[in-house]
Amino acid sequence: MVAKKRVEKTARAAEQEDARTRLIDAAITLFAEKGYEGTSVRDLAKAADVNVAAVSYHFGSKDALYTEALRACLAPCGEIRERMQVHLDDARRRKTRKAAEEALRGCIRDFLEILVSPAAKHSHLVMREQSEGKPRFEPVIREFFMPVGSILQQVILLLAPELPQLSVFIVISGIIGQCLHMCKARISYRVLAGVDSHSPEYIDIVSKHMAHLTALGLRGLEREKGAV
Repeated sequence: MVAKKRVEKTARAAEQEDARTRLIDAAITLFAEKGYEGTSVRDLAKAADVNVAAVSYHFGSKDALYTEALRACLAPCGEIRERMQVHLDDARRRKTRKAAEEALRGCIRDFLEILVSPAAKHSHLVMREQSEGKPRFEPVIREFFMPVGSILQQVILLLAPELPQLSVFIVISGIIGQCLHMCKARISYRVLAGVDSHSPEYIDIVSKHMAHLTALGLRGLEREKGAV
């Protein structure tokens, strides 16, 4: 009897976890397609094939489900952060400009690889929320984007220690913008240049190119500052 109850309890737990997962998947899809305001709790429950009360049971509210959906989309940020930290630590240990540029190249390559991987298949929701600029997205930025940006900032400061904070931010924005464009404009790259922007070979070429140009630009900014 005890064994039977244990099996039943395990089965119920599995069913509950499955329902929770289905709700997150439904939220990712519907919030990306219809937006937060355009998606009702009833829509979410129907898409996940659960009753309406399941949203409150598993998450407490639609807003909490939204946050969990974004967390699921941005889970790869944890991996990016760990890989970038390795590059930064190596550059600090070697203490050369070449090492710093190699760290920048590694960070860019890692970011691109994550963007084009299957793990980033739900990035449409993140992009939509970024463009709408609603306050509800701000905690997500602090939780996921700031740690990655902090590592990039430290790598850039190895190449240009005196660069003002705003200039560092602009440099990082430019790098991320180029990476996102390469990821989202795959068909344009294929038609205009005859290349697959998602291929490992092209990612390696681009990461080297972007890092080298960024390093040259940072050197130029340093020279301008010294000439003033």
